[in-house]
Amino acid sequence: MIGFYSMLIIVVFFSVILSSSRYFYMMELRAFSKKVMKNLQVDIINLDFSFGQMVYFISLPSNLPHIKHAKKEDIVVELEYNSYFFPKIRGIKVLVEGEENTEVLAYLPISDFRLPSLDRILEEGRINEEEYLKMSMYKLMHPETVKEIAEETYKQIQVGRLV
Repeated sequence: MIGFYSMLIIVVFFSVILSSSRYFYMMELRAFSKKVMKNLQVDIINLDFSFGQMVYFISLPSNLPHIKHAKKEDIVVELEYNSYFFPKIRGIKVLVEGEENTEVLAYLPISDFRLPSLDRILEEGRINEEEYLKMSMYKLMHPETVKEIAEETYKQIQVGRLV
């Protein structure tokens, strides 16, 4: 009986760790970014960003019916992490969810997600590469950024990529 309870406690412990690790990762990035941004007197939420380096796996606009007729609600942005235990964001995937299938439309690695204002601050030496990366990760994970990326991808499905 003691063995059963021990195993149950271990399973519950790992379940809690796995289910909360990404939440606490986001909290840590938010706290770090707010602290650094306060010192720099910049609001990270209002910083412009560039996702021009996003890799599209389908040429846009597409004639594929499930992409051409996709609604705004069908565009889903998923964060991609490298691990469950100690998560670190690697990038984002933009998916088109259809009735029959889900297709990866685009991918943006964190290394290609640029914040021009932070680039300038990095060049000035006021932050280092690690701080830049953490703040970029927070900005990329922020719900407003995810929403903007989904909206922009939807526009590109309708109109096509501007070069």
